[in-house]
Order: sequence, then C-alpha cells, then structure tokens
Amino acid sequence: MAMARKIKVQFLKLIRPLVKNYVPRRFIFMIDVCIAFIAAQAAFFLIHSATGADHPIFTFTWPLFAIVGIQAIYYIIVKSYFGLVRYSSFKDVITQLKVTSLSVATILLVNHIYYLTRSTKLILDAGVIIYGFITFSLLFFFRVLVKRTYQSINASKTSTSAYILGTDRADIAMGEGLISEHSDSFNIIGFVNLDNRKMLTRIYNLPIYSISQLKSSNTLAKAIIVSDEKLQHIKNEDSSILNELLDLKLKIYKLPKIQDYNSNPSFSSLKEVKIEDLLQRSPIKLNNLKLSALYKDKVILVTGAAGSIGSEIVKQLIPFSPKKIILLDQAETPLHDISLCLDKEYSSLVYEKVIANVRSKKRLREVFKTYQPQIVFHGAAYKHVPMMEANPIESLSVNFYGTRNLAELATEFNIERFVFVSTDKAVNPTNIMGASKRAAEIYIQSLAKLPQQKTTFITTRFGNVLGSNGSVIPHFKKQIAEGGPVTVTHPEITRYFMTIDEACQLVLEAGGMGNGGEIYVFDMGSPIKIINLAHHMIRLTGLVPNEDIAIEFTGLRPGEKLYEELLADKETTLPTHHEKIMIAQATHTYDSSQETQLSELLQLIKQNNIQEALQKLKQLVPEYTPANIDDFKIDKSYVQPHQIASFTDISPKKISDKL
Repeated sequence: MAMARKIKVQFLKLIRPLVKNYVPRRFIFMIDVCIAFIAAQAAFFLIHSATGADHPIFTFTWPLFAIVGIQAIYYIIVKSYFGLVRYSSFKDVITQLKVTSLSVATILLVNHIYYLTRSTKLILDAGVIIYGFITFSLLFFFRVLVKRTYQSINASKTSTSAYILGTDRADIAMGEGLISEHSDSFNIIGFVNLDNRKMLTRIYNLPIYSISQLKSSNTLAKAIIVSDEKLQHIKNEDSSILNELLDLKLKIYKLPKIQDYNSNPSFSSLKEVKIEDLLQRSPIKLNNLKLSALYKDKVILVTGAAGSIGSEIVKQLIPFSPKKIILLDQAETPLHDISLCLDKEYSSLVYEKVIANVRSKKRLREVFKTYQPQIVFHGAAYKHVPMMEANPIESLSVNFYGTRNLAELATEFNIERFVFVSTDKAVNPTNIMGASKRAAEIYIQSLAKLPQQKTTFITTRFGNVLGSNGSVIPHFKKQIAEGGPVTVTHPEITRYFMTIDEACQLVLEAGGMGNGGEIYVFDMGSPIKIINLAHHMIRLTGLVPNEDIAIEFTGLRPGEKLYEELLADKETTLPTHHEKIMIAQATHTYDSSQETQLSELLQLIKQNNIQEALQKLKQLVPEYTPANIDDFKIDKSYVQPHQIASFTDISPKKISDKL
C-alpha cells in the first residue's frame, strides 16, 4: 500500500504541470507526435509478430517516420492540439477520431501507391488499421488521464451543487456541455422537469426532478442553471416558476444566448440572474434606415457624455456612422474612463473629449465654434433629488440655466436638431430637481415656437433607468453584499423603470421624430413597488428577506414623491409610429410675460438668492408643489392636489408580470 501511495504521489508530481499550468501548444503537439511514434512502433511489432517475421521491439526505419510525419501533418491541419487538455469534452474526442481517420486513409493511399511502383508495401494494410486504433486509443487515454488527474487534484475544492432547468432538447444539449466540463465550481446533480407530460426518469444517468419533488426534498442543490431563452420564456409566460425556485432558496444562473459565446456551453459563461434580467422587456425595434439617414456623417454633440445616459447614447450612435461625436462633460475622470472604453471597443470612431460646464455660455460658444455640431443630445443634469433640495441654486443653474445656454447656442448656430433628455420628475414636481427640469422643458418649447426657427427642438421624458450611477439597484446590491439592512424610504413608494439601452434607443428614435416643440413620453410599463424590488433582489441571492437580510423603512426624503407620473393632469397623449413613444399634448402655453420671469429667474440664480429664485420658479412652473410650501411667499391657490393613479399591488412573495 505504501509503495502504491508513493507511486501515485510521484505520478501526480510528474503530471501536475499539465493540469495546473497553461502549457504551450507546441508541448501538447510534441506529446501527440510521441504517441503516434509509439503507436507506429507497436503496429510494426504486432504485424511482424503475427506473420512470424523477426522484428525488434524498437525500430527506426523510414516507413515508420513517414507514418508519424503524415500523422503530424494532420495534427497541424486539424489543430487537434489546440485547447486545454484538462477541459477535454466529447467534441475533442471527435477531433481526435477525425485526425486519426484522415491519417489512416492517407497512409493506406500512400501504401497502395508505393505498392504499385515497388511491388511491396510500407506496412501491411492490417498494420495501418492497428496503428490507427492504437493511436486514437492513446490520444483519448492521454486526455482522459489529464482531465481525471486535474479533477483528482482539485477534488478537495468546494463546488456548488446545481440543477439544469428543463428537459427539452436544448436543455439537454446545454447540460451535456456543462457536465462534460467537470468544473470545480459547479457539480450538476440533476435536471428539473417543467413538463409533466414527459415520463423521462434519468438523463446522462442523472435523476430528473419535478419542482414539487424539490419542495419535499430534505437535500437540495444550491443553484439552478437556465438558458437565457428559457429564462425569457418563463418570465413572460409563467413567472410563478421563478417564484417557486426562489422559494427554494436556489441561486439562479443563466447561460447567455448561443451567439454570445463562441464555443460549447461552459461554466465560465454562466452569469447570475440579476433583477435587471427580470425587468428587461422585449427588444426595441428601431427605424434603422431613417436613423442612419439622420445621424450618418453628422457631427454630434453629447452633453453629460460621461454619465450613464450620455455614455450609452454615444455607444448607440456609433452603428449609424456619425462623422464625429463630441463628448462634453465637466467630470474629468469619468470622461477619461469612457474614452478608454471607446478606444478599446470602437477604435475607428472619430471623437473629441471636451471638459466644459454647461453653465459657462462663453465656453460652450467656443465648443460650438470649434466643432460646428449639427445635432445636440443634451443629457447633462443634476439628478439626485435630496441633494438638489439641499442645493437648489446649483440645480437651477445646471438643469435650467445650462439647458438655456445650450438651447440659445443651438438657435444661434442653426443646429439641425436639439434633443433634450428630461425626466418624469418634471411632471407635477414636488422637488427642485423636477421643477428645474420642467422650467427647462417650457423654455425648450418656447424656442420651438419662434418664427423662422431653423432648429428642431425635441424633449424626451422617461423614468428611472436601471443600474444608472447612484440609482436604487446598485445601492441595494451594495447593501445586500454588506449583509444589510436594505433601506427603503416608504412601504408604498413606487417607481417606473427602464433599462439604459432601452431608454437611449428610444431617445435616438424620438430624436428623429416631429417638427419641433413636442415632448415625447416613453412607455415605461407598469410601476414597481420599491419594497418588492428589494424583496426580489434579496431572494435572487438565495437569501430570505427579513430573516437573512433586514429591510428598514427610513421615511420619505425631502422632495420625494410616493408615485411618479409621466404626464401632468391636463396632458393627453397622441400616438406616434413607434408603439413605445407617445406625444404629450401639454396645455401649458408660453407667453411674453414669462420672458420677464425667465430673465428675473436667471438674475436671481446669478445672485444666489435662493428664496426669491424659488418663488420665481413657482410662478414660472405653477404646478410645482414644494415640500416646504409654507416657507414660500406664494399664493397657495396655485397648488392643486395631485391625482395619483392607483396601481395594482405587487405582492412581495410574487414576481408578477410587472417584474
């Protein structure tokens, strides 16, 4: 026993470099050549022994080297020595069989040609077949040996037990690829059947469970793996399945769509299912021909280009081949980061990085003179409600005054289109951020109505964007990772959500619509209760809300509303050619008296006169209902109670269609 243990230890030391390091391909190639040499020696010995001829165990004749040379050539042609031996799969077995079959066929052909010219053969045909069998067997054994040794060395590492969700043909194919990999991170222990009509009991010798069987089981896996296609189908057709899986405290992993990875299904391609995956809606259909005609060969200025929305607008403009994109932002480091990303992923893109503050009209005029933009996407803004409540002049100076600067320069330089990115918080605003954005909307609409206006002014309005900087989802993720508590301001607070790519696609689409002055409202779907969002995010990590992770209510923050609206009370919508974009028909009219109010507001902003600036803002935006209204010297008759739509409650225990 002791001797056997020593032999095993020495063997593991010998083969360890193959399974612990990434050895050069030429090293694997040389091993495969040695295997061919050994197989050829064995074939010559066996065939001569069978015929009674005298033959040494080892010989170095030119026919032997010819056979090995043919095999080596096919190694190179088929590239059979590529890839990691430790992760060999059924595909690699087919590759070795292919290279051996081609070699045997070629050797037989050469053998017969040699016989026709010399009346003798290099080796009997039976010897060639024996050679092929031995070669394939040794190549197969070598790869199995390395793979099994790798698994043996890593056997002490903890792996996560997991199920494959589904028993369809695609699920079985995915399972085959994952099982054959023998990852040290995951251990596939079974399949979960969603179709009760199927009577299968085992797949690849692994048991098949129903969800009801899992519920009654005392020993459960820690995770379940699902294809992206099946996840989307379940989310849209039967979201109760997701709830049942989360109730079992299973972490859900998805394998991306086939086009998103290049080789076989692999554990390295697995991604945890995130809340964004469940909130993702059907893909946006863009009018690419129209947008290409609009943006192709144009110089386009994007303000706030280093932010979540601005940077995504930049990336989505690239396929339309603009002549140049001007990235304008006041934040140096984020602008540098986005430029590094563009250099790496879009090396052919022509762009300029500009550090500028939208409050400086002088600096903006330099930018317009230097680069002569033809289209402007204005996304630069302050967006955090509580922070802006504490800094109202800053909110007004950027969100309103900065927008006014850009819009006036757009008119002065005859910009073709000016697309203003607004927010749902501009509707019946209760905070300074929303009111400043609403004032900017009013001003943009006023410019659109000027006689002989050459610039088309467009406003887009949408709600919260998933995963944007400083938004609720990254905040919750951080709190969950730290063990809680997860903080929610109010149990009834709801918000609209949209993914960043979806929002920016609709911004580009809306930018090509209309004659000017329209406010385009995006279809945000149904509002989501933030408490339910917190529940789902906790459960997706395999934890239980209020058991593993506490949820605490902190109270509404200054200027925060329970419900956000996309339309004001007196606004109606008109459809457009795009099903997810509508036109808000605002009843607000811009008259000459507001010119004076605007001028006075700008002076109050420059004077840092907070109190009077807010009063003037209230006159300009009469629907503005500040939280501290009693401190304002205004006519409270302006203030109308908001009619908030009643939304269907989403139970924390259910992922409804709204998620």
